[in-house]
Amino acid sequence: MTKNKKILLSLPEELVGELDAFAVQDGVSRSNLIRTVLAAYVTEQKKAQLKNGYVQMGDINLSLAEMCFEADTAVWKACEEKLAECE
Repeated sequence: MTKNKKILLSLPEELVGELDAFAVQDGVSRSNLIRTVLAAYVTEQKKAQLKNGYVQMGDINLSLAEMCFEADTAVWKACEEKLAECE
């Protein structure tokens, strides 16, 4: 079971009122609602970080592929030139 840690959180009264209304609407405690919202936020931030990492790796992989393609093209051109000399 996960161990909970208590924290002190200062919020504007209006926001607390809105939180309480949503908690009543959802049938949960204020603490449970805040836990749920924060957990969802953390999950979304982790997804965004992963997505950013995949985008960066995609850029790196594309750059490497273009470099290798250029090198392969140069080798093929050299081979074709040598073959043409043999004809």
